[in-house]
Amino acid sequence: MKKLAFIKRPIFIISFFVVIVSLSGCGVNSGLMNQLGVNGTNSNIVLQKNNFKVVGTVSGEASDSYIFLIGGNKKNLVAQAKQNMIENAKLEGTSKAIINVTLEEHTSLIIVYIKRTITVHGTVIEFTE
Repeated sequence: MKKLAFIKRPIFIISFFVVIVSLSGCGVNSGLMNQLGVNGTNSNIVLQKNNFKVVGTVSGEASDSYIFLIGGNKKNLVAQAKQNMIENAKLEGTSKAIINVTLEEHTSLIIVYIKRTITVHGTVIEFTE
């Protein structure tokens, strides 16, 4: 009987740690500067003169979930996040622009469930001349 109790204890401990590790999940972050303009075209804003002021920062976010790697599309997430950023900046009818656009990606993993979140940040400037 003592041999069975000795065998059961390590199996219980190993099983416990496997379950804890499996349910804990992981996360991965990455970020990059976007060389293209906000709408995907290669537009350059030349800031040589002191004809602008920095209004603030703006961001937009989009998320998608995947189960067994089946789910949305990363391109759509980036487009949605950029569109949210543009809407938050309230650019229409103003002399504002978004510069220094950065893109962050965060991926959370829990066994077969993945949640990907794309966040786009930018600096809003307003031209004074």
